[in-house]
Parts: sequence; C-alpha cells; structure tokens
Amino acid sequence: MKKIMITAIAATMAILASTAAMADDGRKVEANGVSFEIPAQLADLVTVETEGLSDGRLVNVYETASVEAAKALGEESDGAGWLFGISRISEDQLKELRCGDMSGMEVFAEDDDMYYVYCHPTDVRMLRESNEAMDADMDQWTELNQWAFENVMEEITGNNPELEPEVFTNTSVDIYLARAAYDPETHFEIRSLQFGDQQPEGPYDDDFIEDLAEDFTFQMLDDDEEAPDGEYIVLAFEEDGVRFDFFLADGKEDFVREVHTLDDGEEFETLYVSSRKDADDGESTTGIMQAWCDAIQNGDYDD
Repeated sequence: MKKIMITAIAATMAILASTAAMADDGRKVEANGVSFEIPAQLADLVTVETEGLSDGRLVNVYETASVEAAKALGEESDGAGWLFGISRISEDQLKELRCGDMSGMEVFAEDDDMYYVYCHPTDVRMLRESNEAMDADMDQWTELNQWAFENVMEEITGNNPELEPEVFTNTSVDIYLARAAYDPETHFEIRSLQFGDQQPEGPYDDDFIEDLAEDFTFQMLDDDEEAPDGEYIVLAFEEDGVRFDFFLADGKEDFVREVHTLDDGEEFETLYVSSRKDADDGESTTGIMQAWCDAIQNGDYDD
C-alpha cells in the first residue's frame, strides 16, 4: 500500500502520557499550570502529551490517527499529527525571539514577566496510510485545526485568571524595532528635515525605542494602498539597506513605510498601519518618533 503523508516531518512515537480528565461536556486538560477543554466531539481524536517535555513546553496535542499511521508506516522522524503546543518563556527569551522570524509562534498571554506562546506547525502534519484514508478524514483534520487555533488560547486565558492577554505581531517592522531595542549590536540612525541625521546615544528619560517595540502591533496593507504625502521621520538601518518612514501628516501618524534599497539602487516599498495596544494611552508611532527627535535635540538624557 502506498505511503501517503502530507508533511515534511513524520514520527515514530512512544505512547504519550496524558493528564487529561474527562468532563461532562468535553475533556479537560490541566497541563503544568494551564488548562483548557477539548470539545466532546473531538476528545477521542487527540492525544495529549504533558510529561517529559523541555524548553518551556507545557503541553503538546496530536491527532491520534496520524500518530498511529506513523507507527504503522514505520516512519522515523518526529511531528506526525502535531496540532499545537503551549510554551512558557522568560522575558529575555521573548526579546531574543522577537528579533527574528517567529513563524509558528503566537504570544498570547503574560504573567509576572513570563510569556505564554501558542506553538503550531507551519506545514501540514496529517498522515494516513492511503490516499483514500487521507481524503476521508480531511474534514476531521480541518475541524481539529480550527478548534485548536480559534479556541485554545482564549480558553487558557479565560480559565487561568492570573494570565493577562498579550499579543506581538512579527512583521518586518516589529523585527527591526525589536533588534533596535534589545540587540546592542544593531546600529541605526534617525533622520528628519527638521533636525537632519541624528545618532541616538541615550539613555533618555523615556525609552522611545522600547515603546515602539512593545506598545504597538503592525499590519501590512494591500499593495494598492498609497503612502501618505508630505514629510516623515526616518528610522534607518543602513547596514541592511532598510529604512522605516513615520509620516507627519494629520491623520496619518499611524502609517509606516518600509523601504528596502538594493545594491543597484532599486527600492521596494511596503506600507503598514500601526495600532496601539492600549488605544486610550499615549502617542502614535510618529508621535513617539517626534518626541525622540526632540529629546535628542534638547539633550534630555536620563541622569
């Protein structure tokens, strides 16, 4: 029988330990300080792993049929049927992660400088022994993934009142702001028509770059969205040929344009809109950039 597997990673797995307890309307999982419920119609379709984990992982959840198919096929690599895992990481670990691509990781909660991350595959981990079995169970696989991504994070924060909801986006803007804030080897400068080129030396009374990196989310806009007209303040990363333009026009202070300049001088642009996590608190992204320029010009250093 032909082996069929939609995944880059398959697994021969040992029997997974589970601390899941049955509830009247589903299967309650209590895993190393977090809890969530698997709906009754899905409870028998998954295997829960809570023991023998490392690197801050609290729980892994797999589709049981894929795990069993991996065993039957004698596959030797890990990952078949993996739906998601929950990890708990430190603030320092989060800062390091935010300086790069976080595909497959969604920060969703925080408690006492520890952060909770929903980890998920970026490829499809469904495995069956035949094409026919794959086709027959595709709806089941889809339902499991929809439940996992759309409900588990919200349930964990709802069931664990000590957790505060948190979110970080991972666009190019986020990555460069995180590098500027947390990586001392990252070099950047600020440019504006008002003050020219400025080399931030700090520390300042307000930590402007951390405010930009931590207090906002960023969303990429469609290619047909036009950048605002007029002046802007530039945050430039010359070593990478990348700059970010923060627009000064009234009503456009939340827009950020990313510009990549190639060696031949050709430029590629991407437009983003920023959203402050606490909508009622503080300046826009451009407002923070303007305040930063003013602080540099006035020498408002932190004693």
